Amino acid sequence: MLPVYIIFFLCQVSGIDQDPRNLKIEYLSKLIDSELEKIKNYKVRIDNKDLLGSAENTRVLLEYGEFDFIIVGGGSAGSAIANRLSEIEEWKILLLEAGDVNDDFTDIPYFFEPALNSDRNWGYFTIPQRNACLGRINNQCPYAQGKILGGSGTMSGLVYSRGIKRDFDKWSSQGIPGWTWDDVLPYYKKIENYESQKIDLNYRGFGGPLNVAYVKPSNPIHQAIIDAHGQIGIKFLEDYNAKRISGISFTQHNTQRGRRVSGANNYVKTAWNRINFNVTLKAFATKILINDETKTAYGVEFVKNNKKYIARARKEVISSAGSINSPQLLMLSGIGPKSDLERLGIRVIQNLPVGRHTKDHIGFQNFYFKSNHVEPLLSTEQLVKQYLDGEGFYTAPTNYRLTSYYNSRNSSSPYPNIEVEFSFPKPLSTGYPGWSTFKKTISNFTDKVKQSSTFSLELFFLHPKSSGTLKLKSANPKDFPLIDSNIFDDAEDLEDIYRGVEVSLSLLDTPVGKSLNLTLELDIPECSREIYRSKKFWFCVLRHFVGPALHLSSSTKMGNSNDPLAVVNHELKVYGIKGLRVADVGVVPGTVTGHINAQAFLIGERAADMIKKQYLK
Repeated sequence: MLPVYIIFFLCQVSGIDQDPRNLKIEYLSKLIDSELEKIKNYKVRIDNKDLLGSAENTRVLLEYGEFDFIIVGGGSAGSAIANRLSEIEEWKILLLEAGDVNDDFTDIPYFFEPALNSDRNWGYFTIPQRNACLGRINNQCPYAQGKILGGSGTMSGLVYSRGIKRDFDKWSSQGIPGWTWDDVLPYYKKIENYESQKIDLNYRGFGGPLNVAYVKPSNPIHQAIIDAHGQIGIKFLEDYNAKRISGISFTQHNTQRGRRVSGANNYVKTAWNRINFNVTLKAFATKILINDETKTAYGVEFVKNNKKYIARARKEVISSAGSINSPQLLMLSGIGPKSDLERLGIRVIQNLPVGRHTKDHIGFQNFYFKSNHVEPLLSTEQLVKQYLDGEGFYTAPTNYRLTSYYNSRNSSSPYPNIEVEFSFPKPLSTGYPGWSTFKKTISNFTDKVKQSSTFSLELFFLHPKSSGTLKLKSANPKDFPLIDSNIFDDAEDLEDIYRGVEVSLSLLDTPVGKSLNLTLELDIPECSREIYRSKKFWFCVLRHFVGPALHLSSSTKMGNSNDPLAVVNHELKVYGIKGLRVADVGVVPGTVTGHINAQAFLIGERAADMIKKQYLK
């Protein structure tokens, strides 16, 4: 968005006597209309040919320069590392990002889903699934990942949920030193600027680069739903990122005055003008260069503007390309499962279980409750005005307002296995246009949902037993990797998420639910042969609607040297390779009780400190 003083200047030199605020409203309204129109003609990327261009088969390699540290990927973790390392003036830092800079459209939190229907998204899909994604074309669920500065943090739902003490202490019990709750909590407090009148300083921080805020203003209907949860035994909790997590709370978002907070805005752009910091956009990394004899990483090969370059690293290469692209890059560079690489004709430099064991939350979207509450419809201009005031519908994704955590097997347990994001009726008559991956019978149902009077829930199963894999399709960086989420491979996962659904359904029978006339809205022809709302019915529905929650971890798992699935050690160094680290959420050794973006910033901050400790002596 143009700063006010620039808009004012343009008005003056052009002779336009117009309020800069009105110009902003006009500009953003037109931008939104334009972006939504583009979505109608969006064609999903099917490979990386557009990034490779005519350089795909060239043998001409141009020298891009020598740097102390090369960071591949400008997502949440990579942005934090780049900022912190560039604080050292004598170090020369290169940040390679395959996408372009984030923009005014992606900075509006509500539009993260429309933005995914563009080339800002890598365009990945799972391979056809056996037990889930059955309502999707070819039984393949989309696996959105941000191809843009700020990475998936620029394209995410912005829910800020850090995980709990038990998650990190479990890492320690697996023989990973330095990652207990007591180790990571100071970093979380350093990262945050928590906007609240009720802040527990034992758990929360302020003054950090990541603003954590609540949507303004609150609405009486929000309190009604909180009351309904109380009526089914889920009590109100002031802050789910403090001592306790179980309960229902107002959702915390990474926003500031209604605008998206991201690695791009809050880490990279604040360091952009440092003379030792080179941010290279639209740079697609294709290989990490490794000396065969010494097994030392010394640079990165990448493509930009139809030319292939080599950038050399004096100290380290750091892959922060994300939990899909980092393992792909490692394997293309000869680091991965020996049998898989040899089958594809890739020379093996280090035999490691890259991509052999992936974890993710399981997500159930399109869980709708009709109601007698009707949200007044607002025009784009009205919504933009609210956004510019730092409040209203556009300031949070999908109208998320409440978050609940509970255990679907044991309601008294302090350790939840279910998270529900509660989204309220929207000031829209229909949804925004978008490219749908649902089969026709499913999209016929979802398209008819009346946005202005429908509550929607997104239910996450947080600790599934099922695990997936990530493999290369070929030795060519043009080809997308093969992502197998393997959802419901363990039947207990289906049982647990079904129990979570039943808890949410009990809201319908509360006094509040009856006063709002909450009723389940679900019409799936494929499940019509089952008794409506029976267990078999819900198993059918879940298999059709459930997909990966896009919180992928463990693809480059952190672990000790005895862990057969470990790729990096506790300092994020790749086993057997000198001068190479992986620092993104792919290193997280299992699922966490929360969203993954908070861990990405944590990992970035911790990696930067580890590097400084090693080299600043």
